[in-house]
Amino acid sequence: MFFIELNHQDQPIGHVWCCSRCDTKGRPEFFSIQATSSAADHLRKAHRITPASQSSPSDDSAIDLQSHATPKRPRLDQSTIPKAKVKAVQELSVGFVIDSDVPFTIFEHKFLKELFYQFDHELALQIPWSSSSITRELQKIFESKADIIKAELGSALTKIHISFDLWTSPNRLAIMAVFAHFIDKFGNQQSRLLALRRQLGIHSGENLAETLFEIVQLWDIRGQVGTVISDNVTTNDTCLSYFYRQLDPSIRPADIKARRMRCYGHVLNLVARAFLFGKDAESFELESDINGMRGLQEQDLRHWRSKGPIGKLHNIVKFIRSSPQRSEYFKRIAHEQEDEGYHLCEESTAELEVILNNETRWNSTYMMIERALRKQTDIRAYIFALEGEKDEEKRIPADEILSKEDWRVLGEVNEILTPLYHQTMRTQGWGKGDSHGRLWEVLVGMEYLLEHFEDWKGFYNEFTTETIRATNLNDPELIGRASAPLRGTNIRPARSRRRPARFDGEEVYVSQQRSQAPTFTVAALPEHSQAEYAALDKPPASKISQKSSLPADHRAYIRASINNGWKKLDEYYSKLRESPLFAAAVILHPRFGISWLEATWATEEQLAWVRDAKAGIKDYFARWYQSNQRTDDLQSKSASSLTNRGKEDDHYTQWINSRTKKAFATSSSVSEMDKYLRLEPQDTQEPIQWWRDHKPSFPVLSSFALDVFAIPAMATDCERQFSLAKLTLTSQRLAMGADTLERVHCPRNWVRHGGVKLGSWVGN
Repeated sequence: MFFIELNHQDQPIGHVWCCSRCDTKGRPEFFSIQATSSAADHLRKAHRITPASQSSPSDDSAIDLQSHATPKRPRLDQSTIPKAKVKAVQELSVGFVIDSDVPFTIFEHKFLKELFYQFDHELALQIPWSSSSITRELQKIFESKADIIKAELGSALTKIHISFDLWTSPNRLAIMAVFAHFIDKFGNQQSRLLALRRQLGIHSGENLAETLFEIVQLWDIRGQVGTVISDNVTTNDTCLSYFYRQLDPSIRPADIKARRMRCYGHVLNLVARAFLFGKDAESFELESDINGMRGLQEQDLRHWRSKGPIGKLHNIVKFIRSSPQRSEYFKRIAHEQEDEGYHLCEESTAELEVILNNETRWNSTYMMIERALRKQTDIRAYIFALEGEKDEEKRIPADEILSKEDWRVLGEVNEILTPLYHQTMRTQGWGKGDSHGRLWEVLVGMEYLLEHFEDWKGFYNEFTTETIRATNLNDPELIGRASAPLRGTNIRPARSRRRPARFDGEEVYVSQQRSQAPTFTVAALPEHSQAEYAALDKPPASKISQKSSLPADHRAYIRASINNGWKKLDEYYSKLRESPLFAAAVILHPRFGISWLEATWATEEQLAWVRDAKAGIKDYFARWYQSNQRTDDLQSKSASSLTNRGKEDDHYTQWINSRTKKAFATSSSVSEMDKYLRLEPQDTQEPIQWWRDHKPSFPVLSSFALDVFAIPAMATDCERQFSLAKLTLTSQRLAMGADTLERVHCPRNWVRHGGVKLGSWVGN
């Protein structure tokens, strides 16, 4: 117990501790409050109570001792606890709340409070633990740490590139996530969450631009904004048009397109969906969602069944996962299959679940197929075991059962989609060095995937004698062409060729003839990237395909899927020319240089692409990266030499200076670019460090290069943030507003990625 000692005039003269156990026995023991050691020794020796609250079975616990106490927090200026320590504990408390997704009332829990009292009772009394106190402290921390991030943005070596996306939260709020991407003053690539802002009104381009502009102004980076990375919806085109005009009313439409970066992950997802579900993949998925919401199970089964083996597999997996009993039975079958197989040297797959695809998760259909192929024996055994069920609802419908040809089709689909999956996983990360999520990987990756699709496209060409006879056509020229062996395949320009008009409406596929073998130059890639891009070492379609064992209708299904995927990929490959920065990211990579494009675009038609890439990067460089400082110095010298020539020469002086500025910019900037283009590829895996080391040789071009290398390939940071925010907004926290959500997640992001620290803790 805590007592105040009074004198004969009832005035306080000191403070003491009193042992409550001894007091109840009529033998009170008093101890000075200047230290706790004497009181602790008494409790340990007299009552066997330790600081860790360990007591003998015959004694009451320390928690029982204090269970009815309601200590009042003394004023901090009267405490012996340093203010800095109290502040650090407060920050760590808030850090625990925001990083662990626990409620703000967590510290009001009686057991947790008693636990803190056991460690340091006086310190625990100094900390305000209520939810309102945590809320106030969170606001203070958010504001103070935001100033640190703002200073970090202001000192960045590069432009600040923005990525954004929209999300509907579990409590039905439209939320815009905005990230800043840059290279900090230490040369490290950074990504910072700037906002989780509620988006009010319709999601038009104008409204989105207004929200984005407000966030940029709030962070004082209006003059530093570089490119914007977002998905491919048309409203984002409108948004960026309005946004950049707010930043700079004089900007041209071509300049806006040059700074509009399409998220590579969304492109890959669109390609995969086009391959799997055809041209109108979005409508297909929407109809499935509507069937699910309306409870139209049979209609949804038929809807998916129309998509061939993939639709059948979807329905089988949905059947297995529809109840705990079916899932348990499937696992039991899998264990029985494993026991019969005696797999001594193989990893067990019995506990693996089948995966159901969904619309929002990238690569989910690929993962469903890949897992099903690993569990193929188990799925077949499960279907066979259900055939004895009398109740039809307990059996998988006969129309849903996958034939051996269907399984071969799934194997083909898996082989074709695997590179798309690997590209998505590779470029969505925060890799070290020059790979995993860098802009240069977009152009290189799309080249890689185009050759992959064209390999399969050429292999599945059905322009054969058999096909022509099936069309009842007797054209000797066509029959001769079908009988001739396919030549080596070429790249992009040949894609625009069309089949003869007489075959319109027929199931005939005209192969894309190529003049030479693929020239994807893996050797020019960084060593740690070559294995993932080893197209020349990758087995061709003819070596791994099961086409020869497929009936004609299954081959037609695969052929149409390949064509749909290739068309979508080629569509977005063509959009790369809207911005010179995709080619610039490859050219300015010292490991690649212009040599890589010259080796990849090797035909006469493609050499024009190389010239266009050179012209595009030079124009962009000359327009946005002129050496203003040196030009201004030259202007000041010219002006000082003409100051005494009288007012009548003012216009003449301005005319000379304007021409001098243009001439100087052309001679200095272009020569710097030409000097770099003449370099041989450099043996380096760290392009950012290379450009920092060579800044004296390329003072202006190095700024351009670093700006380019700060651009991410994807807007996946936004997707990750939405997943994290969903964990915060549980069913018991749906009343949380967008402002609070932002104050929770922004500091969390900053701490986890080393931007700020809470207490003494800082992330990586």
